[in-house]
Amino acid sequence: MKNFKKNVVLALCILGIVSCEKTETDTEILNIKGQEGFMSTTGNSDTTVADDQSKEIQPILHMHFGPEVSEEEGLAKFDKAIAKYFNNNSKLDLLDWPGTPPWYYRVYTKTGTYEDSGSNYCGTDGSVRISIDFRTNLGFIYQNDIVLNNPGDDREGGWDVYYLSLNPKKNGNTVNWIEIASAGIKLKGKDGWFLKRLTVVADKNDYTSLSSKPEIWLDNNTNNGWDLFHTNDSDTTVKTGRYYL
Repeated sequence: MKNFKKNVVLALCILGIVSCEKTETDTEILNIKGQEGFMSTTGNSDTTVADDQSKEIQPILHMHFGPEVSEEEGLAKFDKAIAKYFNNNSKLDLLDWPGTPPWYYRVYTKTGTYEDSGSNYCGTDGSVRISIDFRTNLGFIYQNDIVLNNPGDDREGGWDVYYLSLNPKKNGNTVNWIEIASAGIKLKGKDGWFLKRLTVVADKNDYTSLSSKPEIWLDNNTNNGWDLFHTNDSDTTVKTGRYYL
């Protein structure tokens, strides 16, 4: 009988040890899978945003490059894609503003790495949008709800570049100069994203640009909430130049 009791106690101890090991292992697996839970570091998560798809702005072009592709190599490919696009399209046919040549600019986003965040899952398939404020001699021109995601695995590491256009008119008058004043980027849902860098720059030159290195997590507790980052809230933001038309 004593031996039986000893065996029962021994078995229970073994089960306890295995259970503890399993719990630790499960926790490790969760961490490996990047399921760290809520990750936002902006203080703006789960914001309610009116989702009016009729006002969305789609980029003219978008390309994604993995972390192994240098900026020089990637931009060379992007320039070729732009040249090919213009070979097949008249500039005046790109927008619904007859007689007004559009002004072109680019947006760059860079996703962080494990070294930046401590996670192997810094990318997101969530909806990402950006709004940009342009200062001109005639006042501000705003472009809101620019869509920065395509179906599939966007921003899964590496960096993305987008090509966009702006109507350089306000109240029927053509502006004389443009500055990139500020930008706000937002992520929808619970698939967190570590944003390392955000840049907005005039096409093919740096006459006017805005660059920020927030190195923050955007994330939400709900599927319909939005997390927001605004360049004016970061002391890493640098604004330069003025573009004269």
